[in-house]
Amino acid sequence: MSQIEFETLVDKGAITVPSEYRSRVHGRVRVIIITDEAEDDIDMIEYLMQHPLKATDATPLTRDEIYDRVK
Repeated sequence: MSQIEFETLVDKGAITVPSEYRSRVHGRVRVIIITDEAEDDIDMIEYLMQHPLKATDATPLTRDEIYDRVK
């Protein structure tokens, strides 16, 4: 596996591979997309505080259960 890194624009969902890399890109590839947009930086704790998960049959752990250590 080799790695190529470049920056490009997405046009209608398509990513254009620069011409200097096209001869190296063929067959099956893995794509990782990293955007520069600040809105992608989600604070998961804040999100969960604003959108709590609802568990209808959950029971809280007792103090003994929390601190029980397997030996």
